Amino acid sequence: MTYTIGLATTFHDPALAIVGPDGDVLFAEATERYLQYKRAPNCEPDSAPRMESLLRRFIPADAEVRIATSWGEEFTGFLDQMSRAGSFSLDALLKLSPELNRSLVPERTERALIASLHLGQQRAGIGTLLGLDRAFGRANVTGITRHGHHLSHAAYACWSSPFTDAACLVVDGMGETGASAIFALEGGRFREVKRHRGRESIGFYFGLVTDLAGFDQAKGEEWKIMGLAPYGRTDDRLMALLRKLYRIEGHKLSFATADVVREVCAEILSLRPADALDRGWADLARCGQDVFAEMMEALLAQTAALVRSPNLVLAGGCALNSSFNGKIVGRHGFAEVFVPSAPADDGNAIGAAWLSHAQANPDWRAPKGPASPYLGSGVSTEPLERMQAWEPRLRKLAPDEIAPVTAKLLTEGKLIGWVQGRAEFGPRALGNRSIIADPRPADAKDILNAKVKYREAFRPFAPSILAEHGPAWFDHYQDAPYMERTLVWKEAVRHHVPAVVHEDGTGRLQSVTAERNPRYHALISAFHSLTGVPVILNTSFNIMGKPILHTAEDAILMFYTSGLDALVIEDWLLVK
Repeated sequence: MTYTIGLATTFHDPALAIVGPDGDVLFAEATERYLQYKRAPNCEPDSAPRMESLLRRFIPADAEVRIATSWGEEFTGFLDQMSRAGSFSLDALLKLSPELNRSLVPERTERALIASLHLGQQRAGIGTLLGLDRAFGRANVTGITRHGHHLSHAAYACWSSPFTDAACLVVDGMGETGASAIFALEGGRFREVKRHRGRESIGFYFGLVTDLAGFDQAKGEEWKIMGLAPYGRTDDRLMALLRKLYRIEGHKLSFATADVVREVCAEILSLRPADALDRGWADLARCGQDVFAEMMEALLAQTAALVRSPNLVLAGGCALNSSFNGKIVGRHGFAEVFVPSAPADDGNAIGAAWLSHAQANPDWRAPKGPASPYLGSGVSTEPLERMQAWEPRLRKLAPDEIAPVTAKLLTEGKLIGWVQGRAEFGPRALGNRSIIADPRPADAKDILNAKVKYREAFRPFAPSILAEHGPAWFDHYQDAPYMERTLVWKEAVRHHVPAVVHEDGTGRLQSVTAERNPRYHALISAFHSLTGVPVILNTSFNIMGKPILHTAEDAILMFYTSGLDALVIEDWLLVK
């Protein structure tokens, strides 16, 4: 009986997954949640104290454990050689240029990130071993297997999809040889078709635009570009400058020389408005998003030419671009598109674990997807039980009261923290770690941004919609279980839900079904019964710059220190 611990070991967004002897995912969570440290840069995914409690919960004391990581053996060996040659020492890093290179990042920064990546591979599994010793007094580890970065992306995305046959495109900031790869899923198994080599990176391009627009890619603020883009206009001069950064010849994407990159960036910065650092630069966001789409279209065309399938699986950090994802269906012959709940590097924890499990069990087949995203930690209600002694506004409801009582509070304009079951795996709150509100008042978005989220006014909020009503509310409706794509609202219904209609008439929707999330579906159904609107406003339960909450204490603290009006944790209701 062997369990597999999967580790996502990049220098950002580390995560861990636990896969059982039958291949089922028992647990998966990004490290940032446990640490409450946004993106958890350069942190180990499997610290010993964390692993001790997880191992006791999910793994029997007498079980064997295999460890899997998300960067390949050959690449890891190459990093070891670089380290022995002194390439990662501080003295060596200081000798490198701080100027942008062809990768669209500073030469010194790129090498420093690779040095951090090397350290992550060196310590992979050590925390698990210590955790096993602490939990069981023994570490029955069968070994560690290392799997290619893009291969791990593909494994997680393909095997969690509903498809047995599909084309798979992985696009991110960097892999072992390049920043994108194409795979073919055939009969439930997948193979590599094309691996891009070189420093061309659409992910680094989008990060560069993020910085130029006045935000910070190191903080993961690429999402702000997507939110701000609809407020901008197409600027021919900016488009021409951005297009100097790359060229497409046939299906081949390549970037300009380092000199051209630096010249283009200098000219763009000379055009940046004085208030961009405070408000962002909407026109550059718009143009940057449009050029991103041009690059992605080239890769999609290549994918369609190499793998003939009506189904597309999209993974890697660039698959978080929901604005682009919603425009793929019907193009390049793709009739269906699947993006997993955690397409970025955190998802590789599951991908690496599944690859190791499949190696050891050649007859294994992944469960039919789409997979549940509710794989993270639960919350203890013990703090609420203690609070009863001194908080008169706290009460416990019967399970069948939760949905109607919460729905009624929503119709009264209350801003509600909603915590149920296990946390979502991935960056988006899908009805278990959410702040929810009535989408009908036009000022609901501004109130929520000002009173709770403390973030820029341009950033939109998402609609959670009963899936059965989706076709009546969205043009060319597509099922979107993970809030992974934006679609266009039907013109006739937009005035009913102005708080979740973005500037360009779109919404990054979550399709909710009773099968996927019974209690959240019951809540939206109760709201629908009261209002005739099968939609509620949903945003992640956090404030700007912080990860989504991890414990009941996190939720209670945010309730008392923000403008939330009510807090629902499991069957407990706390109101102001």
